[in-house]
Amino acid sequence: MTIPSGTSLGDAVDPRPPAPNPGPIAEVPGAAERPHPVARHHWIVRLTHCVNVVALGLMIASGLRIFNAYPAFARRGESFCCYPFPGKPIPEALTFGGWLAGARNWHFAAMWLLFANGFVYLAFIYLHGEWRDLVPRRGDARDMWEMVKFYLFARREHPHQGKHNALQKSAYFAMPVLGVVLVLSGLAIWKPVTLWFVTALFVNYKWARFVHFLAMALLLLLALVHVFMVFTVDPYSLRAIITGWYDRARSPEARNARPFYHVFGAPPSSPSGEPPRP
Repeated sequence: MTIPSGTSLGDAVDPRPPAPNPGPIAEVPGAAERPHPVARHHWIVRLTHCVNVVALGLMIASGLRIFNAYPAFARRGESFCCYPFPGKPIPEALTFGGWLAGARNWHFAAMWLLFANGFVYLAFIYLHGEWRDLVPRRGDARDMWEMVKFYLFARREHPHQGKHNALQKSAYFAMPVLGVVLVLSGLAIWKPVTLWFVTALFVNYKWARFVHFLAMALLLLLALVHVFMVFTVDPYSLRAIITGWYDRARSPEARNARPFYHVFGAPPSSPSGEPPRP
């Protein structure tokens, strides 16, 4: 028998009973808590990061030993406005190089290592496109203020972020800028007469030396804050800088982490099933 559409009745009606509904698929216990690592740092970034630790450590310690040869910025008989400890050397335990000439040799050797390492890093992030994660953007000032409010407990939930939060971006962007200032002021100190045009950028030799010292202190401060925040806010990032892999489920945003607060805590969950509101 054929229905008007031209399809046989036997084809239009399936006499077999419908298959039973299997119901919802049971979830594997603990599947939601399993880590889902993603690639975070390229091996070039990880390698240059490690070389930076060694090169910066050598440059800072040897530079302090050079400073101790004449621990002041003004010439004898003159005064300087911006350094309150003239004539007081840096503790020897914080210096490296043994003596002035030895410290200068180490300083220049580490300088070339740091320069080559910085060139490789900057070239890589430019060619690889990672510079987009670091350059300042419109709205960063607002996002930085929101992060400050969060760290001061004036905001309940962690602001949304990408690979880095706004404070991290500003610090990571400032480090290469300080590196350029250190190189230029270092050249002005090294050859103040031959490179007089570089020295003139800092007014004179005395100010070039002070700017070099100040930029080094700021770079050291940023590095120390960076290490502090890694251990007190995001210790899971240590795996990323060693292996390159990172678990986003353990990010500071997911854990709502502040310094010493939710450092190893599980990701917070909303009892209503809705995402938390800022």
